[in-house]
Amino acid sequence: MNYLLIIELVSVLFNLLFLYLYILEKKSCWIYGILGSLTGAFVVYSSNLYSETLLYLFYALMGGFALVIWHTKSTDTFLIKSMKPKSVLGVVVTGILLALGLGFAMSNTDADKPYVDALSTIFGVIATFLEIYKYHIAWSFWISINIYSIGLYISSDLFFYAAQSILYTIMSIYGLVAWQKKLNAQ
Repeated sequence: MNYLLIIELVSVLFNLLFLYLYILEKKSCWIYGILGSLTGAFVVYSSNLYSETLLYLFYALMGGFALVIWHTKSTDTFLIKSMKPKSVLGVVVTGILLALGLGFAMSNTDADKPYVDALSTIFGVIATFLEIYKYHIAWSFWISINIYSIGLYISSDLFFYAAQSILYTIMSIYGLVAWQKKLNAQ
């Protein structure tokens, strides 16, 4: 087994542990997210997915930021939030425009699939901020990103990441439902 495949598998395990603990709203989730993101950045860089590499490095940095945010918030007051449909539409339109810009910038490199890669990257950034601040809509973004990423990873021969995206989709649907129940109970 080659070393890159082993690193990809380790990254997937860290990432799945992160998501499981995130669904449960455990602060420790961010440690596993950081580890999964750092190992993942190495793997996607090796596959010439440069926007995705930047995204994984961003995830690692945001994991550190989220650790601070979640550590300073009281679990009694740091509750799940909803977002108005008009705001969601603004976020989506902004995300598409930013993805086109990043895709254009990356098309001037040897990046593989620059626009496809940029779309998941930009919306991953958006979803990350939404999840750090516990917006329920983050789950809907993650479901879409995960489904989208399945094809990106398969086309790049990153089969463990494709499988991770399938599991992420299922877990994100569960997270969406679980957090909706908590939001309704608040």
